[in-house]
Amino acid sequence: MAEKARVLPQEELSPVTWSMIQVARNLIKSHLVRTPLVYDEHLSCRTGGSVWHKLESLQVTGSFKVRGALVKVLTSPPEKRMGGLVCASTGNHGRGLAYVAQKLGIRAWIVVPERTPANKIEAIRELNASVVIWGRDYGEAEEKAFALAKERGFLFCPSFDDRWVVAAHASVLWEILEDCPDADLLVVPVGGGALLAGCLLVRDRLKPSLGVVAVEAIGSPALTSALECGEPERVREVTTSADGIAVPQIGRTPFEVIAHRLAGPVIKVSDEEMEEGMAHLIGRVRVVAEHAGAAAVGALLTGRIEGTEGRTVITVVTGGNIGWNRLLSVLSKRIGDGS
Repeated sequence: MAEKARVLPQEELSPVTWSMIQVARNLIKSHLVRTPLVYDEHLSCRTGGSVWHKLESLQVTGSFKVRGALVKVLTSPPEKRMGGLVCASTGNHGRGLAYVAQKLGIRAWIVVPERTPANKIEAIRELNASVVIWGRDYGEAEEKAFALAKERGFLFCPSFDDRWVVAAHASVLWEILEDCPDADLLVVPVGGGALLAGCLLVRDRLKPSLGVVAVEAIGSPALTSALECGEPERVREVTTSADGIAVPQIGRTPFEVIAHRLAGPVIKVSDEEMEEGMAHLIGRVRVVAEHAGAAAVGALLTGRIEGTEGRTVITVVTGGNIGWNRLLSVLSKRIGDGS
């Protein structure tokens, strides 16, 4: 799609510039794969629209998160990054950063909370990164990662609360619009908010008519809490199994973008509804997704998103890093209840 677009007044309010998004996109094109956009005939018939899925589950590390890790590292001063990298992660960002570190020959330390799935921890270790298990949730793991960065002089690489990470994740919608310029509605899972924020910036620049719907887990309503309070606020407890979006507080940088651009309510889905989305993707699209990756699909399946009839709808399948035991457990439940 051509880059011609009117300059919106909201851009003055954004911490992320269009030139940053362009730099990020070029780095991603040079170093990562371009993930496919696939048609879903069953869900199209069910919703009355034309439904497509952007399969970030097929990215090199099984998640869109590697986009942000790559751009954050490559836009940092060489002397800073060569001293070592550190991040907090519920799994996917850590795997992305470990992948980037291995490619560049840099040591990486990944701090993950105690509830992080074993398959994600093992995947990080396979990339020769050091794993530090710390805290009950992402927030506590992040505090530890900050401390390590300060004590040892590591480059801290945020999972979502960073201008360059937002710019990197904006590339997801840019690719979608190139492949499907007729898109009418985008459905995006949200945890820390960088993907949603990046997509909103690209929407405003390249296709202002595109509707954007945010989907979050009932057990981790960080965006809803922030919108109600007018600023990021830590939720009391995170209870979802969707570790990819299980964060107690949305990032301040993404929220500055989202608060001025997101129209309409945030759609909330249960773990069970995300599992419906997982089962649908496996059975109908032949694609494996983790809970967070299937959040947008679950919202469509359960009829929570209105106005799909006659429209081209795109969901972002954000990741597919789920362990065999957990996947079999989800599928056995769906088979057991006749789904």
